[in-house]
Amino acid sequence: MARIGIVGFPNVGKTTLFNALTGLEAPTAAHPFSTTDPNVGVARVPDPKLDEAARVEKSAKLVHATLELLDLPAMAKPGHGGGFGAQFFGRLRDMETLAVVLRAFEDEAVPSDESGTDPVAQAQELLLELALADHEVFDRRREKLVKEATGDAAKRSAADAVTRATALLEQGAQLRSERWERDQLSAFRDLAPLTLKPAVWVINVGEDAEQDGDLVGEVEALVPEGDTVVVVSAQLEQEGALLSPEDRRELFEGLGLGEGALAKVVRAAYGAMDLISFYTLGPKEAHAWTVRNGAKALEAAGKIHSDLERGFIRAEIAPISVVIADGGWDESKTAGHVRVEGKDYTVAESDVIVVRFSV
Repeated sequence: MARIGIVGFPNVGKTTLFNALTGLEAPTAAHPFSTTDPNVGVARVPDPKLDEAARVEKSAKLVHATLELLDLPAMAKPGHGGGFGAQFFGRLRDMETLAVVLRAFEDEAVPSDESGTDPVAQAQELLLELALADHEVFDRRREKLVKEATGDAAKRSAADAVTRATALLEQGAQLRSERWERDQLSAFRDLAPLTLKPAVWVINVGEDAEQDGDLVGEVEALVPEGDTVVVVSAQLEQEGALLSPEDRRELFEGLGLGEGALAKVVRAAYGAMDLISFYTLGPKEAHAWTVRNGAKALEAAGKIHSDLERGFIRAEIAPISVVIADGGWDESKTAGHVRVEGKDYTVAESDVIVVRFSV
């Protein structure tokens, strides 16, 4: 399960977004630092293709892919005191990607003194705060590595990489904005740098706000290449999350929200983490699975069950859209639309896979 850490300044709508994505009701309040302990929840990944395939196959059970979400206490702006200690940075380092919430709404009932309502300014400050947090960790490691490298030539490459990274971080740079070789990244691995993690920047607008392409463009120009910027109204989305799927769809369509925040953020997160979905289908269960883009059939088999990876013989493959159009997996096989691939086959987005194995 992919893990996403939600961060931002006070009163930007982090916990509101968390509730919108998970359907939970974590408490929110119109005052700074109302979240004092992390909220943890699971978001089910919307997947209309899986829903339709399950209907076609008459599957008794439907299992969507999921994301684990961590809503951390708010980060204090520089000079504003506590609110985000080292223990929370530690939790954030365990996440695979970041969802950074930026406030772009005005609300007299929700003070903006601790955040402001300029998402570009917030993004600038947050980029700097993340770089400084990494700098503190890297600088400590640099001192130790440099000393060790004087007597151990094998550690010089790691010492050079960490020294270069420390200098960049001191300038407020994000490590993912630079090019790093594999051995250099290995030197960073146990430091879990925040500025190497892909990020989704979520601009939280008011309930009556219109989409602002210029604002998105300004944030996109500021953040590292590869990061994604999306616009949501977290308050409306939180209200919609408590409705039935049919009522939620009607609400979103009526308000012009389209697919909703969950689908937007999930798609952005999948892109940031370079993830794809594949499926297993049958009358017992229709199941969505997640792997890294470029994963081989053998790895996908292991995602389903270790026995399938260990005893892998071959994989039968067909795109889920073809299976749906044919009326089911058996019909696709009869029509000759299912092909056989070996363990080195590169899994494609939306493949349906049946693994043949022997144990």
